[in-house]
Amino acid sequence: MRTPDDREFVERFAEVTGGRRPTGFVEGWEQFVGFCEEGYHDNLDEYWFDLSVRHAIENVLTHERLRGFPQMGWFREQVGAVDERFRAVLSKERFPAWAELPWWEAYVPAWAGPVLAAELWDTYGVRVEVRES
Repeated sequence: MRTPDDREFVERFAEVTGGRRPTGFVEGWEQFVGFCEEGYHDNLDEYWFDLSVRHAIENVLTHERLRGFPQMGWFREQVGAVDERFRAVLSKERFPAWAELPWWEAYVPAWAGPVLAAELWDTYGVRVEVRES
């Protein structure tokens, strides 16, 4: 059986994701998590929009057309490392109203910038520590 090379993997990945590369997803997820580690300083709509990269990653991780590529091991490792960083900034309490959501949406950061913190309180009644940059 022939093992797919990196080029085949990247081409298939791009087909599945509408042209994006594996490193682009990892970098986007890392950037978002970095913002959260500092205390996300944008508004709630932007937070949910930026978090959507993790949904796209999950689609890639479970996509039938990428199964069997050994390069997915690298992708899973990279995503897993960033996932751990994100879990470290999340509140410890899973919100009951969000029980059906995936883990990355069922919790909010334990701290945030003043705009996101205010909107989390106003919208969901969830208090988080305010961190100024």
